[in-house]
Amino acid sequence: MENEPLLLQPPRSRKGSNDLKKLQCDVVVVGCGISGLYAALKLPRSCKVIVIAKGDIETCDSMLAQGGIAVMRNEDDYEQYVEDTLKAGHYENRRESVEIMIRDSRSCINDLISYGVRFDRNPQGELLYAREGAHSRARILYHEDITGREITETLLLQARAAHNVRMYENTEMIDLLDEVGADEKRVCTGVRCMQKGGKQLDIFSRFTILATGGIGGTYERSTNYPILTGDGCRIAAAHGVALENMDYVQIHPTTLYRTTPGRSFLISETARGEGAVLLNSRYERFTDELQPRDVVTQAILDEMEREGSEHVWLSFENVMNEIIRTHFKHIYEYCLTKGYDITTEPIPVVPAQHYFMGGIHVDTNSETTMPRLFAVGETSCTGVHGRNRLASNSLLECLVFARRAAEKIALDHTREQRPRVDPSSLSMVMEKHIRASLEEDMPSGDLSTDSVIPDRRQARVELLCKQDGVIAGMAIFVKTFKLLDPATTVTPLVRDGDRIRKGQMLATIEGDVRTLLSGERTALNYLQHMSGVASYTRKMVDILHQAGSTAQLVDTRKTTPGMRIFDKMAMRIGGGGNHRQNLSDAILLKDNHIDAAGSVFDAVRMARTRCSFMTKIEVECEDLGMVREAVEAGADVIMLDNMSHEQMQEAIDYVSGRALLEISGNVTEENVASFADLKVDVISCGALTHSAGILDLSMKNLQVLDTQAGVNSSLANRG
Repeated sequence: MENEPLLLQPPRSRKGSNDLKKLQCDVVVVGCGISGLYAALKLPRSCKVIVIAKGDIETCDSMLAQGGIAVMRNEDDYEQYVEDTLKAGHYENRRESVEIMIRDSRSCINDLISYGVRFDRNPQGELLYAREGAHSRARILYHEDITGREITETLLLQARAAHNVRMYENTEMIDLLDEVGADEKRVCTGVRCMQKGGKQLDIFSRFTILATGGIGGTYERSTNYPILTGDGCRIAAAHGVALENMDYVQIHPTTLYRTTPGRSFLISETARGEGAVLLNSRYERFTDELQPRDVVTQAILDEMEREGSEHVWLSFENVMNEIIRTHFKHIYEYCLTKGYDITTEPIPVVPAQHYFMGGIHVDTNSETTMPRLFAVGETSCTGVHGRNRLASNSLLECLVFARRAAEKIALDHTREQRPRVDPSSLSMVMEKHIRASLEEDMPSGDLSTDSVIPDRRQARVELLCKQDGVIAGMAIFVKTFKLLDPATTVTPLVRDGDRIRKGQMLATIEGDVRTLLSGERTALNYLQHMSGVASYTRKMVDILHQAGSTAQLVDTRKTTPGMRIFDKMAMRIGGGGNHRQNLSDAILLKDNHIDAAGSVFDAVRMARTRCSFMTKIEVECEDLGMVREAVEAGADVIMLDNMSHEQMQEAIDYVSGRALLEISGNVTEENVASFADLKVDVISCGALTHSAGILDLSMKNLQVLDTQAGVNSSLANRG
């Protein structure tokens, strides 16, 4: 098959052979839970992906999640959701990670719904929300009491249908593969596995994602599957990869008490959110059930110690039978098999190990301290949970940071396949252009600033992002302030090409307050414009990749006069490529050239005799007759301009590799995926530069650091 991973060393067919088998792919994902499957699905379809499972494909803890998945209800819920998460985590969370997770929550939920996940709804079709412990409001989406199974099985169906994904069951990772990189740091190059039957398998990959789950299998009483034994953390640590908060283990307050060995059956926290209460041996309520998990767990343990009992009781007396039989259908049925009818009697419950908040240290893109190695889900430590996880944040964290890992890999994957931008080659052009722009904005100084702040004062301001996108033009942003005052210090927190999120701080700028205020608009104009082009380019490139196209997306000469060098630089940063830089760059024979020359053949012949042998000749063709003539004339590149899909396929078959092929004409975000099945080299799109718009950025939170003249320590900012 076309997308079967490349077999580097086929295993011999000799029975009982233990020969080493090797596979190669772009990305290997170790783990088949929600985080691993979602990461695999969010990678470009042009990436060959291998997913391995330690046991069978369905033995993952994601299948066991009952309660649901949290989501920010609306903008008014943002601050309180952040506070709920921080408070539950004892304020030991990484706030940036918390904010990213919450801001991205709704888009991830929309993704799940588009895949086919069936969250419970009311008769009007509106999503239903439940409430769980330590949440200040109902914000938990659910499917009955098997939300994890519903999401995992849906993602599994999608992954099985993806032509670029291959899955291997009963394949246990036993080691990482790595080698010394160019900077003398060890770089991950894949994983070593042991398959059922004792055969060793090495999977070489450009990127590796660990999604190996938690550590419950090392505990006597746990809600986890026994095969979850912290493999990812143990193996990563052996290779010097940083770990974090390895002692942060969450105990779930309510699992069904058992006297026999085996996995503890979870009684969802949503049950307490719907009114179930905890009772001691005298059937007295002894705590507030909606406190954070660690608080409720400690209350139960204290009560058990005080009474000398092995469990407490959970009563559903306050929960309507209809809710029990629908929302808690599977809990109800499981308890019946153990001899308990929760509609008429309380059940014995006891705390058990449930979730691991520590793990492999990762940044906000889920990248570990080893290059090309990523970690997602419970095996990673994003810092979202702090010392105690807020209920139903686990599935959400899995989705958000798995998607960020996939996006970072996709960006790095395409970066390696395109020329790198060298700002030094643009320095003279940039400086001349920026000086002219500053002169245009203040030909006689900045009246507003000069009239209010006549003296030099040191200040600091933050560059903030107001919408999601891709950053481009940071070098120009820095250069603008440096030209005004070389003493200005700009500290970028992101690099060109990074995906950025609404609310993210991108840089700090420190210097004379007059410089910050006077240079603000010009610096932002460059950065917003270039980031807008890069963001739109990245969106189009992603659409093409997801559709499976291998064509390069390029720009045209439809650029703002005077801004072409910046537009085309932004295109490359966004993941696209450049067509001609200018009319002196190459020969492109369009309809008017051909009309003037008399025919395609004559136009190509005359161009060939008058230009250097180094110069390429491209012909714009509107029908198959022109394509035939261009090929016979020896054109290097043939542009299929505004042809129908059928005409383009016929032209491609005719050219059959004798010239490079380009699709052009009315290429848009809405139709670009429709070209994915056409085997062409280039797709050009003028809209990338003439219709991209800007990315909304602003400089805010200005503080005067030097208040010698009695000036207030903060000044109002301009937009």
